[in-house]
Amino acid sequence: MIKPQEALRIILESVPKLSPVPIPLAEIDGYVLAEDIVAAHDVPPFDNSAMDGYALLAADIAGAGKDTPVTLKLIEEQPAGKSTDAVVTPGTAIKIMTGAPIPAGADVVVPIERTRSAGDTVEILAALPVKNNIRAAGEDMPKGSTAATAGAVVTPVVVGLLASLGFPAASACAKPRVAVIGTGNELIPVDQPLTPGKIRDSNSYTVTAQARGCGAIVARLGVAGDTKEDVARLVNAALADADVVVTSGGVSVGDYDFVKDVLAEMGAELKFWGVKQKPGKPLAFWTLEEKLIFGLPGNPVATVLCFEEYVRPALLKMMGRTNLLRPVVTAGLTHDLRKKPGRQHFIGVRVEAADGRYKATVNGRQGSGILKSLAGADGIAIVPEDVTEMKAGEELQVQLIGLPEDH
Repeated sequence: MIKPQEALRIILESVPKLSPVPIPLAEIDGYVLAEDIVAAHDVPPFDNSAMDGYALLAADIAGAGKDTPVTLKLIEEQPAGKSTDAVVTPGTAIKIMTGAPIPAGADVVVPIERTRSAGDTVEILAALPVKNNIRAAGEDMPKGSTAATAGAVVTPVVVGLLASLGFPAASACAKPRVAVIGTGNELIPVDQPLTPGKIRDSNSYTVTAQARGCGAIVARLGVAGDTKEDVARLVNAALADADVVVTSGGVSVGDYDFVKDVLAEMGAELKFWGVKQKPGKPLAFWTLEEKLIFGLPGNPVATVLCFEEYVRPALLKMMGRTNLLRPVVTAGLTHDLRKKPGRQHFIGVRVEAADGRYKATVNGRQGSGILKSLAGADGIAIVPEDVTEMKAGEELQVQLIGLPEDH
């Protein structure tokens, strides 16, 4: 068996680079850019009004106030989306709406609430400096500037930048296609009644949700029965279309665990089988040409934790992300903890922050089959393999699984 850190290193070193693809603007949120986005024009493309008000000359209103209004002649009204040939000259003003181009001659906009309209004239009740309430051309993005760089995750704001610059699509790192397979004769569909010896398939649904949570494109292929032929059938179907195959169960040493045999016959290269951890000791990982294959253990908690610790970082790297791992904090235990030596433990915990310090509490009864132990957990505590006992108040490292990756 290898250590968890070594398992993760092997996996990440095996991740292939997916070719960039053009992604339509309406779908690009969450992708990673594969190109720099350079402004081909100023944004905004022209000086425009930041307020509804009056465009005029600042020199005309130098002495304006509530008790000393300045009266100017209105020569035009300019809504947004329309330009005008009218020119502001001394003693004149143009009524203007937010976003409308600043007319020639004007150098300030007085908000409408600081004026008083009087037919074909307007009284200005405040003196404002030159350029006040005017948004300059290019103040958001000047022509030739880089709006977003290759490697940046496309957020809603980046979508807005792309739209402002006239990008109907952009080159982005492709999202991996993931195929999810459950294994085991004991598994029945979720809508079927329980019968003796049967349990409902939960792992394939959990893994599918986890993969979608990474942003991957996911296909859940169902459950393979405990025969070599059925496992081979679904694995072949998965490899035909997917970049990554994730199986749950069938990777231990039982008489009906056929995943390893099937992949060996297909020519997949076994990178490792067995990790010094609990839960998830039977974790296996293969490569087949440019495809990655993860054999997750069948116990529900082991399945979830192995996906979180190993599959998720791999998928994020395939999508071009540079931050692959969750934030890690040092937290003090709120109670004693004991474990057997020899394996690193991953334990679901509840994390509290107070006065700049973190506290971790084991989230109920633990066990590879007790999925509820993770339902209320917002952290995964890491207990080193050689530790056998920790006292309340002692500190350990905790991954904050509710937060995005930061390293």
